[in-house]
Amino acid sequence: MQLLYGKPVADRIHTEIQKRVSQLMVQPKLAVILVGNDAASHLYVSLKEKEATKDGIACEKHVFSSDVSEDEIVSVITRLNDNTAVHGIIVQLPLPKGLDTNRIIDAIDPEKDVDGFHAVNVAAFLAGEVAQIPVFPEALLELLISSEQPLKGQSALLIVNSEHFGRVLLKACENRGLVGKIISSERLLGEPEMFLEAQVIVSACGVPRLIRKVNILPNVIVIDGGITKNETGRTVGDVDSEDILSQEGFLSPVPGGVGPITIACLLRKVVFLAEEKQKRSA
Repeated sequence: MQLLYGKPVADRIHTEIQKRVSQLMVQPKLAVILVGNDAASHLYVSLKEKEATKDGIACEKHVFSSDVSEDEIVSVITRLNDNTAVHGIIVQLPLPKGLDTNRIIDAIDPEKDVDGFHAVNVAAFLAGEVAQIPVFPEALLELLISSEQPLKGQSALLIVNSEHFGRVLLKACENRGLVGKIISSERLLGEPEMFLEAQVIVSACGVPRLIRKVNILPNVIVIDGGITKNETGRTVGDVDSEDILSQEGFLSPVPGGVGPITIACLLRKVVFLAEEKQKRSA
């Protein structure tokens, strides 16, 4: 397998971001909602802050304890919606149990929704009314494109356990000319032959060792968007990478694959939102 590392793609996007930031009349600003004590969430937010600073984007955190009420979070989001200095808002997921993720995300002004999963923005994307892809599917596609292989007309197997996310990912792939099929990890375990129909596999379901060499065709492109901890505490994806490396094709590693690109795409979206606001104010 030829490994598709995320850093070269992310570096290119960061260079683009810095150029666009220099052309703005104001500094783009991102507000992050962080709830609870999940170590991974705190790490991801710190990485976003670090890259934002490098790119010239201001970043402010709003940190809450895990016993915070939904109303309190929504109240802060409402204030951020009204703050003209804030161009983008994200809620770091997952949220602690007991909080309604959809209600909190949908409290964000759609014009400040960086991740792109506000119900209004998802509906517009699925209807073909906007070209902006939600950030995580965009990062997966950027990694896929970096293989520099022809994609139009290729069969893509999209392994996801969220129908909502799957529909967005399918639309993003179809926009690139791929012929996609969505399947859950549970169903796939009962129908492993579906692997053999795919020239492209995109997996983001958090099931370690789901994809093995025996399952896939030679020269397949495998984009691994799954992130979990194994029994030793090591971060792994959905692919059994040690088993699959001797196969011909392309593989994005975990870690080091989609992660850096996701942050870069997120910050590029903040700049886009700042540009759009500047146009509206002109």
